[in-house]
Amino acid sequence: MLGPVIWSLLNTAATVVIPFLLFIIFARTGEAYQVGAVGIAVSILEILKTFCPQGLYEVLLRPETTREEECASLGLLLLSGLIATAVYMGVIVLVGRYMPDLQAIGPILLLLAPKLLFDVTSVQPQAALARQLTFRRLAMRTVIANFVAAGVGSVLAFAGHALEGLILYYLLQSMLNFFLVARGQMGRVRPTLGTAPLKALFREAGYSSAVRIVAAANNYADTLVVSGFVSAALVGTYNLAKRIETVLMSTSSSFSVIMYQPLFASRGAAPRSEIVTTAMRLTTVLFGLPIIIFVSFPEEWVGWVFGDRWLSAAPVCALLALSGLARIYGGIYGSLLSVSGRNHVLLIYALCSMIVGLGSVVLLSRYGLVWVALAIALKSWVFYLVSAYLTRRETGPVIATCFWNVLSPLLLFSLIAAGATRAVALSAPTGLHGIPASVLMIALSSVLAMASVLVIYRRDLSKISNLVRVKIAEKRSPAKPT
Repeated sequence: MLGPVIWSLLNTAATVVIPFLLFIIFARTGEAYQVGAVGIAVSILEILKTFCPQGLYEVLLRPETTREEECASLGLLLLSGLIATAVYMGVIVLVGRYMPDLQAIGPILLLLAPKLLFDVTSVQPQAALARQLTFRRLAMRTVIANFVAAGVGSVLAFAGHALEGLILYYLLQSMLNFFLVARGQMGRVRPTLGTAPLKALFREAGYSSAVRIVAAANNYADTLVVSGFVSAALVGTYNLAKRIETVLMSTSSSFSVIMYQPLFASRGAAPRSEIVTTAMRLTTVLFGLPIIIFVSFPEEWVGWVFGDRWLSAAPVCALLALSGLARIYGGIYGSLLSVSGRNHVLLIYALCSMIVGLGSVVLLSRYGLVWVALAIALKSWVFYLVSAYLTRRETGPVIATCFWNVLSPLLLFSLIAAGATRAVALSAPTGLHGIPASVLMIALSSVLAMASVLVIYRRDLSKISNLVRVKIAEKRSPAKPT
């Protein structure tokens, strides 16, 4: 599992870190209303994207997928992508009539429209690569597309055109990603509009597509709902915090597409349980620890990263970061449900999550964004436990698995951060040798938390170290003559 983990991390770095860095530049240089307007446009785009039959991805992962099914799937995806692109342009124009802030930059937001076509059409070739477990190629096309697009976008941003740079990044990234992932099959798979090859796939693909529609509403509709209750500037504040949750949701999606879904689709029940346990522990180390450090010192991080003008968003950022962490854990179980013929169960789960989430936003928006974020965070953790319960027959006892692999280490990291904060406050309340006390608190918390990781996960780290040594030895050893 080491290879898939490495390539999934690389894919995550390209799809999550680079857009987030560009967003930081935009947040520091753009106007608050622009941040809110782009957030609304992206939410509309993502919601429209899910009305396309992207659920074909899960069923195309089957080893028995035929060429006729691939051609018909590509044709259906292409047609739906064209329709969604036209609808997006109409929605932006229509919404702009009622939202002056969005109308002010409406023309440049229309440039995002082709992103829909490229994203939707890339579903089929991406599924073809994932079915072959070609983790390296899947990751490398993402890295190349994001680096090239980020380079172009950054040039515009540093030239004083941050908004244009961000929009162009989104567009180039999707376009390059499509051509890189599809170039290996352009002569083999051509789009057709015949539905006969897809009849056997429609039921499960329909459920899977419905799950994506509901999940998009669950992920992005809260931004649209909030915009109906607060000013555009506060929408920008919420969108800033939402960006952190979105980064973590994108991380979950990246791991699901690149690693979890292909592995679950090709493994039996017993190996699936081992994959889930390993994934939980991996998530705690890679994401749980840094998120706890962030949540323990939200004002410091928000001030450093986004600027002091966003300090009021710190509590909302912390709560939505916790929500995003829960979504990563829940995504592991969601991946298992999606490729094991239980998309109907996943659909009910997603519907309930959406209703609770959007209902909380409607009821609590009048009381402030902090209450909205708190409700969303609590909802995410409750539904993470629900997803674990739904797969209990394959993954083992829910309480024991969640306690030892999630709750226990996260609580330990939190206590370490609290202890480090108290220690610095008592010994060096004004700082030490010119280093601010807040920096000392974060540094001490991070070092002690990493030390605890080395102790708690020493066996896992030892196995990884031995595996790496074996791989290096295999590469260095001369090939045996045939």
